[in-house]
Amino acid sequence: MIPGQPQADATDDAMTRSEERLVAGTEVHETGRARLRKHVVTEDVQITVQVRREELRLERIPVGEHARTPVADPDAIGTVEEFGGPDGGVIFEVVLHEERPVVTTEVVPVERVRLSKLVETENHIATGEVRKERIEADLPGRPPMTFG
Repeated sequence: MIPGQPQADATDDAMTRSEERLVAGTEVHETGRARLRKHVVTEDVQITVQVRREELRLERIPVGEHARTPVADPDAIGTVEEFGGPDGGVIFEVVLHEERPVVTTEVVPVERVRLSKLVETENHIATGEVRKERIEADLPGRPPMTFG
């Protein structure tokens, strides 16, 4: 037995020649972080609100000669009791209205924002040094031979 040499199998007269090969793998390293943060900002906004209001219009329509016939209308000429009060006679009242702007707020969704990851694949060439075993054969009557 030679020191530093593996011992051959006692039942086999053959040698095994081995070599190293590069084995590539990957490691995962963190390269950065991304996050979404939501906060509220306030801004002044102007909108136009259309409002309506009623106005009083006094209309005087003359009655033509052909329509002037006697009427029995108690509103036309009434009794002293009807016209003798503090407000005078018959009162016709018209109520006027107007719209006023009322401003409130409502929350409505306008956009969805999401983070997602895409995985891109690239090919990288890895280089390294490997060792190979060589076997030399010295045979009687032949030139030396090398395997590997």
